[in-house]
Parts: sequence; C-alpha cells; structure tokens
Amino acid sequence: MTDKLNFLKGKIKEYIKFNIVGTSNFIVSQILYITLFTLFKLNYIIAYTITSILSVIASYFLNSKFTFKNENYSTKRFFLSILVYIFEYILNMGIIILLVQIFNVNKIIAPLISPVFSTPPVFFLMRFVIKNKKI
Repeated sequence: MTDKLNFLKGKIKEYIKFNIVGTSNFIVSQILYITLFTLFKLNYIIAYTITSILSVIASYFLNSKFTFKNENYSTKRFFLSILVYIFEYILNMGIIILLVQIFNVNKIIAPLISPVFSTPPVFFLMRFVIKNKKI
C-alpha cells in the first residue's frame, strides 16, 4: 500500500510541476501573444502560431529538466514532443476559433481558456515521451 501511495504522490508532484512550468510558459506566451496582436497588429492566428512555436521549444527543455528530471535530451525526444505540441496546438486552435467565431469570446480571452482542455492529455503524452527509456 505504501508503494502505491508513494507512486501516486510522485505522479501528483509531476503533474503539479508540469502545471507550474506550463503556467509560467503560458504567462510569458500570453504576454508575447498580446504584444504581437495588439502592438504589432498581427492576425490573431499568426500571433498565436508564433507564440506556440516558441512555447514548444521552451516546454521541452523545462519539462525535461524540471518536471520529469531527465536531462538526457535527444533529437528524437524533441521531435516527438513537437508532435505532442502539434496535437495541443490543433486542439487549442480549434477551441480558440470555436470560442471566437461561434461564442463571440474576445480574441485575447479565448487563448486563456483553451489550455483548460488541453493540459491533461498533453501531460500524459509529454511524460511518455520524456520518461520513456526506449526513446
């Protein structure tokens, strides 16, 4: 029973760390998104895409080192993490477009809402990519 409890505690700690990294990365990304959208007058989809690319790169390294304690960086893991974040991008972009075009949510607010839906599956996918010793 103690082993199962310790295992569960470890997973909860990882999920909390994943959310800390994600929240920090998200805040920086949103500042960049708002800057690109409002100051530089970029289209919201282009601004979100630029922000997403930079965020993916930061997420891979931060989650590898801080969340999952694996500094064994590899090109294969990096590209697999990009695939995970492409999935997240598509999911988030779909949600953002739905919120903006169907529900008339503000274009600045919509990207703040979408991660609520994408975080759990992305956590499990990233954990698999970074912690899997076969990769």
